[in-house]
Amino acid sequence: MKSHTILIVDDSANIRRLLAHNLGRKFTVLTAGDAAEALDILARGEKTDLLVVDITMPGMDGFSLTALIKGNPAYEGIPLVMLTAKDGSEDREKGLQLGAADYITKPFNLEEFAERIEALLKRGCDMV
Repeated sequence: MKSHTILIVDDSANIRRLLAHNLGRKFTVLTAGDAAEALDILARGEKTDLLVVDITMPGMDGFSLTALIKGNPAYEGIPLVMLTAKDGSEDREKGLQLGAADYITKPFNLEEFAERIEALLKRGCDMV
C-alpha cells in the first residue's frame, strides 16, 4: 500500500500523465485539470498529503488556488509545490509568500522533482 497521496493540479494533460506515471510508482496520485476540480477533490475529503499546483490555468490561477488552500484551516499543514513555466523572481517570491513549500520551474528534471517531493513528504511539514 502506498503511504502518501499527491494531488497534481495542472491544465496540461501531458504534465498530469507524466507526473502521475513517475510519482505513481511510490505514491497514490490524484489529478485535476483546473482549480475548481482540485477544490472539489479536497472538499470531498480525499486524503491529500501534498499538492503540486501549476500557476497558469484557465479560470482560477495557481496563485489564487494556493491562497484559498493556505487560508483554509482544513488543509493546514499540507505542503504545496508550485510547478510552473513562470520563472521570474517576482512570481517565485509571490508563490513562496502565499505558502508554497517549493517552487519548481518547467522544464524540470523528473528525478530531481521526485526527490524534492519525497523530501517534503519525509519532513511531513509545511515549510512555511
